[in-house]
Amino acid sequence: MKLLGYVLLLLNLLVGAVVVYLASQSWGKRQEQNSNAMRYYLLKDGLPQEGSAVSAGAAEDSTIPISLAMSKGHTVDALSLKFLKEHFKGTESSPYSDATPPASRVAELTRLKAKFDGIYSSKASDSDRLAYLVGSYRGTRFQPGLLVMLADTFDERQTYKALTGALIWPDGKPKVLKPEEIQANAASAKKVFDSKFDAAINKANPGKYTDDIANIEAAKKVLVDAEVAAKQVGADQKAAAVAFRTEMDNVLSGKQTEVSPAIQAKFFEYVGDPKGGTATEVKGKMQLAVDNVTAAANQLQVVILNTGTTAYDENDRKRRGTILMQCLDSSEPWQKRVALTVGMTDYLAGIQDRIERQPDYPTRLERLRDYQTIRFVESYDRAKDQARDLDRLLVRQIEIRTSREQQAAKAKQLLAQRKTQRDSAKVDSDETAATVAGFVASQDAVEKELFDLQFRVGTMLRANFDLEDRVVEAEKQLPTKK
Repeated sequence: MKLLGYVLLLLNLLVGAVVVYLASQSWGKRQEQNSNAMRYYLLKDGLPQEGSAVSAGAAEDSTIPISLAMSKGHTVDALSLKFLKEHFKGTESSPYSDATPPASRVAELTRLKAKFDGIYSSKASDSDRLAYLVGSYRGTRFQPGLLVMLADTFDERQTYKALTGALIWPDGKPKVLKPEEIQANAASAKKVFDSKFDAAINKANPGKYTDDIANIEAAKKVLVDAEVAAKQVGADQKAAAVAFRTEMDNVLSGKQTEVSPAIQAKFFEYVGDPKGGTATEVKGKMQLAVDNVTAAANQLQVVILNTGTTAYDENDRKRRGTILMQCLDSSEPWQKRVALTVGMTDYLAGIQDRIERQPDYPTRLERLRDYQTIRFVESYDRAKDQARDLDRLLVRQIEIRTSREQQAAKAKQLLAQRKTQRDSAKVDSDETAATVAGFVASQDAVEKELFDLQFRVGTMLRANFDLEDRVVEAEKQLPTKK
């Protein structure tokens, strides 16, 4: 019996060892299955919305509180840091990444907000900060910044783009910003981008969201009404311009003597009359319509820049956070980190959201095209009238130039004649001078001979007088007859 007892004990020990081995194998398989299940649900649904951040110095074997919903109502309450690091492996090379994995979406967004502030502050100038947030031109192509990529609507995109000075919406005219304008616009862009983080991090506020949307829609309606009115004014101006040009052509061709006062007044009513008595008459209906569109667009920009600070509900909050993270960096490591943080379901939903919001763009672009067409027609009409005026001025200048050239040719002929006459007169003058010089010389000789003659005559007269005096004396000395 003693030997049998030893045998039975040995068998029990062997069976126990087998049972322990099989149990350990089953536990390992269950752990592996649980890990695979958690990876699946993490990849599918992502991290929970709320949760505390993982401490940077936490040990790998530490447990991270996390609420992860799985199938059949089962919930995981915690995960090891080692498991999370393995889950986010290969996502560290992006400038927005971190060696410590996130434990919730809000924690990741909060970390990103601090990371973004550091990157923004490290930019060398306000121009670089503005280009980082809004975008800039590279050659003729606009390279969008973070806000432009985050824009949900065409109007929002145009508002952000206008901050760079690349677009003065809706005119589409480039503008060189002053340093103080760049600084102010960079601060405005930073404020708007901070509100994007706030809307994704803070709890949803349906009331404020509804008010914001109502304000935007009201401002947008004013803009649309102004654009429609400008389009109608543009059509009326075109008709008035056609009638005016026809009248001008008739005047130029000689078919009529002047433009009809009624047609001219109608044309000036739209394009403006510098001699008008009121501001409306000076500017014209077209310019006033353009001013109304510009004012409405500016007001819409102000409304957009001061709204969008909250989400409508938790789904909208998740959407905003997902898209915000997607737009920060397009590199593969970062996009992988975003997908692992929010889950593939929300990650693909974020991409689909960007696609579904594109239909708003063609409609707004079409309205913008119509408005710019009106501006082009207005500019073209003015340029054409200017060209006609310049053409008439050019013809007149050509006539004046031809007349002046003819006068110059005649003046040259007269000058040549005057030169010939001058040369001839000079020859005559020289000959006359020579003759006169001869006459003067002859006269001098005659005058000298005359002087000599006068001198001899004088001498003879004095001699005669002396002789006469002697005769008289002689006669006195003669005896007197008695």
